[in-house]
Amino acid sequence: MERRNAIVPQMRDYDALGARQRWVPYLMYFHPPHARLGAVTTDERGLRTVVGTDPGRPTALLLGGSTAFGIGATSDATTIASRLSATTPWSWRNYGGRAFTSTQETVVAHLMGTDDVTGPIVLFSGANNLVRACMPGVFDPTFGAVFWQSVFERQMRAAKVGVRALLRMIAGDLAGRVGAGRGTRGAHDAHDAGPGDPSAYAAASYEPMLHVLRRDLGYFAMLAAARGTRCTFVLQPFAPWIAKAFTPQERELFALLDAEQDEFAPVANEMALRGDAYRRDLASICADAGVAFVDANAAPAFAGAEWMFVDRLHLTDAGQDAAARLIASALRD
Repeated sequence: MERRNAIVPQMRDYDALGARQRWVPYLMYFHPPHARLGAVTTDERGLRTVVGTDPGRPTALLLGGSTAFGIGATSDATTIASRLSATTPWSWRNYGGRAFTSTQETVVAHLMGTDDVTGPIVLFSGANNLVRACMPGVFDPTFGAVFWQSVFERQMRAAKVGVRALLRMIAGDLAGRVGAGRGTRGAHDAHDAGPGDPSAYAAASYEPMLHVLRRDLGYFAMLAAARGTRCTFVLQPFAPWIAKAFTPQERELFALLDAEQDEFAPVANEMALRGDAYRRDLASICADAGVAFVDANAAPAFAGAEWMFVDRLHLTDAGQDAAARLIASALRD
């Protein structure tokens, strides 16, 4: 971690933000409100600050997981949403959520509101659904699956809350006795990684995961139609899916990550193997839903010589800018 932080010091702030994740209704978890860290700040609802917005311009919406949120950016100003606000006709709002799957993306849109959104709706997403499908646990065709699910299930099983105890909890008497964070293993447990064969989990979960994506993208297509705008799905870049000669910084960061999270390597390998089929399936789902599809992994900018990744999913400032330019170009077409 010390070496990683020497290469990408902004990641200290994202680690600190992650340690303050809060449990919230419906979403499961979200960023803390009013965070004020060197590389990242949040507003009163926990949403990432977007620099360069203008109330006189129409509002556009960026959704997705931690890459859309902007992990890896050195400041709020260098995130995808801020770069889009600086270079397109719209003021962008960042509804990205760390470790969100597509269903949580629909829920955050519903909870945070879209009444004033008349500009484009862009989902910069896709990786987390596949990651979660390759991990232990059932990917339910109705409910899907979330990160930290094993923590939630363990705590609820351990609580064994009876009716009277529940009433006392509601009154606040027992709120401190069933701590949602007690017994967790930290950031790595967020991925529910553990023993088992990711290919076996993916074989069982892949089709239910596609069903969930189909449903969730249908929701965003309906939302865009109701707002008189359009929806675009951008499959986020994942380093193993890109034919790139990685920079020395990228190679070292990947090696450090592998040493720190060796239990996650089989999942990443399974994702790499499924990349071609997953991209084809996503393109088909988007076409059926009437949602424009863009594969960032095919964009020349991400295969170039520039340093793009702080890890295999999250982007440097150059990567954030390349993503913003790709989105802006897709919206002009």
